[in-house]
Amino acid sequence: MSTLIIRGTMGSTVNLNSPIVNFNLTADPETHKVHGSVEITLGNPGDKPYKGNVTGTLYATGFKQFVKVISLNGYIPSNNPITPIEFGFNANMGLEADGEGVAGFNFKGQHFEELPVTYKIMEL
Repeated sequence: MSTLIIRGTMGSTVNLNSPIVNFNLTADPETHKVHGSVEITLGNPGDKPYKGNVTGTLYATGFKQFVKVISLNGYIPSNNPITPIEFGFNANMGLEADGEGVAGFNFKGQHFEELPVTYKIMEL
């Protein structure tokens, strides 16, 4: 098997007040390991996004419409340079074969569920 590059978005890009997570991941299907970066906007388009690195797992499924599930974890630094705080981040995604899916994530004490996912996979 080869390495996969997975790029996409969790959240509604139509609703500007919706939380959005853009992700750029590299996955190894043999070891099930994922690493990459996320950019998080919590619903206020004027706020500076939070950016950081994540790791996780990727598994193929045989479960209904979902062909892959991804779990991500990481600590994302504050977007305020004066405050050196890191916030815990975790997310889970169920990906369908058509480039869509559903996700949820936790960040800064907030929990979001049933977010739409759009993504593209490139094989190296």
